[in-house]
Amino acid sequence: MRNHRRSVTILIDATDIDRPSGVRTAVLELFRVLFALETGWRFIILVSQFEPDFDFPHVEQRRIPVRNRVLERLWVQSVVLATTLTRRVDLVHFARSLGGFTGPARNVLTIFDVTTLRYPQLHARSAVWFWRHIQPQFLHAADRVITISQDVKDDLVQDFGIPPEKMTVVYCAPKAVFRERIVTEDERRALREKYNLPDPYLLFVGMVAKKKNLHTLIQALHILKERSGPRLALVIAGRRYRQSDDEAIFDLIHDLDLEDDVHYIGPAPDDELPALYRNAAVFVYPSLHEGFGIPCVEAMVCEVPLIASRSGAIPEVVGEAGVLIDDPLKPEQFADAIAQVLTNPRLRETLLVKGKARATVFDWQQLAHQVLTIYRRTLEDAG
Repeated sequence: MRNHRRSVTILIDATDIDRPSGVRTAVLELFRVLFALETGWRFIILVSQFEPDFDFPHVEQRRIPVRNRVLERLWVQSVVLATTLTRRVDLVHFARSLGGFTGPARNVLTIFDVTTLRYPQLHARSAVWFWRHIQPQFLHAADRVITISQDVKDDLVQDFGIPPEKMTVVYCAPKAVFRERIVTEDERRALREKYNLPDPYLLFVGMVAKKKNLHTLIQALHILKERSGPRLALVIAGRRYRQSDDEAIFDLIHDLDLEDDVHYIGPAPDDELPALYRNAAVFVYPSLHEGFGIPCVEAMVCEVPLIASRSGAIPEVVGEAGVLIDDPLKPEQFADAIAQVLTNPRLRETLLVKGKARATVFDWQQLAHQVLTIYRRTLEDAG
């Protein structure tokens, strides 16, 4: 596309990715690699805070100066229309599920999941209303839609009638630090001391949100404790999700007398996460629904045995590299799986080998090339 009739300018909406989440990982890593691959185009990226990873000479970061969600979307829409109506950009990529109208410019929209529709009781009424009444307009207005799994693509066909040929699946991958950094035993020891981590421990990484189904995992830990098995604890690492905060889990921890067994450490810095995973005995991901589930791949890269729900896109991502629980609301099933992984060395080794192999499928270089191909095809359709 470097020989296009004139210089190409792409406008990207990447606002509200400054807080730790799977969406932040996906957007940050994708464009960090994509900007390095395509230096012949100009990119304007809308952000809520300036990102050092986007510091390229051909990339202009524009910070949206408001944090109210409604005002932020209005501001983004005004910037999009101001740049497209004056024909200063060729294509707009709404990179985090929230679309918009783009005037004469072409339009790509990335969708991460449809959890808001699958579990409306777990989300704010305003979010549910948006997905039922506004999001369909944006989806049908988009020239192309990127989904992060086949599961999400199938949901969009079923729920919104989006033509399959309009959509392309582009997977996610873990942060670069998971593959680039070698974790030493001294680092692992220092991390255990910093957070006063027990040994052994189960690990959950992700937002403390209702859809993550942490109450089932906590109940599973209680079952294991009641069985008088080996002393075991749970470490929860992640920020609390203000739109759907699962604060009830802290009451459950108290009611089940697990204050000494569950350690909530908040969001861990990126450079500590590999050691946090590698110190864990088992990684457990009981989520009710995921469009992808990046922490599952992070666990596989770090060679930690994985137990997860058979829900959403998780089976598609994990394949045979983890133990999948059929009913994510049954703590007994999680407890049985955890006990089996802890006591069966052969199963544990099988999971580690399959996990390491499966993780190689998810690579940001390949995924960034896919997105660039989508950009080129969308521009070619414009004539």
